[in-house]
Amino acid sequence: MCDKNILFVTTYNPYVQKTGAHQRTRHLFNALKQTAHVDVLFFNLYDKDVPVTDSHVFMYDVDLEAGTLSKLKGCVPFGQHVIALKNGRCSRIYREMIQRRKYDVVVFRYLATAVMCGVEDYADVVIDIDDIPWHNYHKMAENPSYSWIKRVYFGYKSWGIKRVASRIMKRCRLYYTANPQDCLTDNSRYLPNIPAILESQDYVSGCNKNILFVGFMAFPPNYQGVDHFINYIWRNVCQKHPDAHFYVVGKGTPEHLRRAWESYSHVHVLGFVDDLKEMYRKCSVVVSPVYSGAGTNIKVLEALAMKKICVVSDFAFKGFGAHLTDGVDLLVAGSDSDYSVLLDKVLSDVSACMHLAVHGYVSIQKNYTSRAVVSVIKDSMLPDC
Repeated sequence: MCDKNILFVTTYNPYVQKTGAHQRTRHLFNALKQTAHVDVLFFNLYDKDVPVTDSHVFMYDVDLEAGTLSKLKGCVPFGQHVIALKNGRCSRIYREMIQRRKYDVVVFRYLATAVMCGVEDYADVVIDIDDIPWHNYHKMAENPSYSWIKRVYFGYKSWGIKRVASRIMKRCRLYYTANPQDCLTDNSRYLPNIPAILESQDYVSGCNKNILFVGFMAFPPNYQGVDHFINYIWRNVCQKHPDAHFYVVGKGTPEHLRRAWESYSHVHVLGFVDDLKEMYRKCSVVVSPVYSGAGTNIKVLEALAMKKICVVSDFAFKGFGAHLTDGVDLLVAGSDSDYSVLLDKVLSDVSACMHLAVHGYVSIQKNYTSRAVVSVIKDSMLPDC
């Protein structure tokens, strides 16, 4: 550890792992602590029921509910407010923090957090962009399931965010992305997501036709993806494998979708489970039918770390091509028919497909570890340490 002081500014609790955003926050925080002294400025938006006792974590509960005029201002694509609205309280606390102590580096978790804090000079700021800010709106603009007027709005919003965010990204000292293809300028680095491995043990418990999806089900890309999977893929799977079961794990599923999904044969919407390890042991196959959103899907890495046969959409595979190989580490479906065919292949002889789980696990251990994250941070942010 070098004699440097880092301020890490986040809106996600660095001690919580309940979503992919929380997991990346935690891994980044742990990696920073291995390189230098770290103070955390934590604006608590999502985890008000989780206490933090670390003396180096300065937590403030904030409410970012915006009025109508502020929301309208956020629609005008000619200033940073198109990314996020500046929060007066957050800005004041941030200024007091950096004036009170000399920090060598300030690291923001997400570009929106920096904008919320009113940052004006980005020259000494490092931002974990994670997902390119405009990608999600761009994908929604291309989604024919939305009305034409919504797609026009999403396209307009994507253009505005790209216009402003691109300028900020060029001006900051350094930014990290979760996808190597999103490193758009010379001051960018790929910082991989890594799985939140629950324990160092074997999660393989025989071969069966149980299929698992794990995700935060209040997140639209997750429940939209599962809904599509059940309506367009699962029925084909059930026709050939009537003894197959599909388990959906994660809290927040909209009630109307839960009722609709459970009307299908052998679909089990479990919500939050106390023992996720047991669910992984119970299922031989994990799917990730995600078709929107941005960044990479930590749920794919987690499933591979559990030695599961993974069948994922090509969108969910985005960002993993440098270290994971379709047909070797996992299976990638380019269409609904592909997904049905691949699952039929796996369920027809699960034991014959276990080599995918083994190869995938080895690739995770080699390329997606905390050591890899620490190495990137040391080399890019603190090369003199």
